[in-house]
Amino acid sequence: MTQEVKSVQGPFINIVPADNGGCGYYRMIQQGNMLQLLNRDVVVSPWGKWRAIGQEITYTQRITTQEMQEKLIKWKEQSHQKLIVDFDDLIWEYKGEGLPDYNLCRLKIDTKANTEGLKKNLDRLADKVTCSTEILKDSLSEFVDPSKITVIPNMLNYKEWYFPQTRRPDEDIFYYAGSWTHYDNINKKPGDFDKNLIHFLANKKVIVKSTVPYFIKPIKNYPATRLTAYATAFYQETRNVKFILAPLAENVFNTCKSDLKYLESAAVGRVCLCSDFPGSPYSGAHPYQKIPVGSTSKAIQFIVDRASEHYDEILKWQWDYLNKRWLDNNIQKYIDVLQ
Repeated sequence: MTQEVKSVQGPFINIVPADNGGCGYYRMIQQGNMLQLLNRDVVVSPWGKWRAIGQEITYTQRITTQEMQEKLIKWKEQSHQKLIVDFDDLIWEYKGEGLPDYNLCRLKIDTKANTEGLKKNLDRLADKVTCSTEILKDSLSEFVDPSKITVIPNMLNYKEWYFPQTRRPDEDIFYYAGSWTHYDNINKKPGDFDKNLIHFLANKKVIVKSTVPYFIKPIKNYPATRLTAYATAFYQETRNVKFILAPLAENVFNTCKSDLKYLESAAVGRVCLCSDFPGSPYSGAHPYQKIPVGSTSKAIQFIVDRASEHYDEILKWQWDYLNKRWLDNNIQKYIDVLQ
């Protein structure tokens, strides 16, 4: 007895992540996996492997160097396909700024050259552009017609990030899982950590995941986790934690960042303490969990105490926020753009 196999739907799409880290996973790989489950005609290639395998569309990300742009323009034209490019970080210059001085990626990324390359090539390179924030769209509009650009915010996969909620701890324990791009351990630059926040945390219990900032002495240091296991590790490591830290300095680069850490905090049922400044990606957070940039240590303590008092109220706010951002309920946004 043979089982009838339904034909796959839509154009044949080759998804090519820029890397196998967070941006590749959250912007490309999990989307490709979900589209395959929906019987779409999609393959997910190894990162950085642009190959013509008969696809009608290649969906890739972060094509910013002039050399790569020119190679892919020629490759796209020769293989008679569409190219859709995604951007999720500011790695060119916008409003006169590029990468902040504490982000060591600036040693490998020439934002000035990237800006010139995008000005010259993005319109020819990309049939469509996707990006993660409205501010990124505004910056990309300097290189390409805004009608080509679709904003699709970062999202979480329900299967990976839906967890049973557990009782919140009574003790003030803080958890930080930001990457080394948020501070500079080599040149001793605190980066996204305001000096008053550092002073506040000096006598607090802080748990750190992966690389430890030079100015924090954690009570526990969890190792880095591969992306496919990250959600479960994040959940397990925060069961004794009351607050998850999401500090950002006030700069143009950070206004372009996403609110991914806020979504993750909501999923594991722990209150996120996030920086507040004009244009912050956490502008939609509950007022009682925001720490204005430049707050004194005393003011931070007041905010933490108030957040403890209103903990359940903030958790509900976070959960309502997250419920609009499950990838499972928003995959149609990708289906619409990948045509």
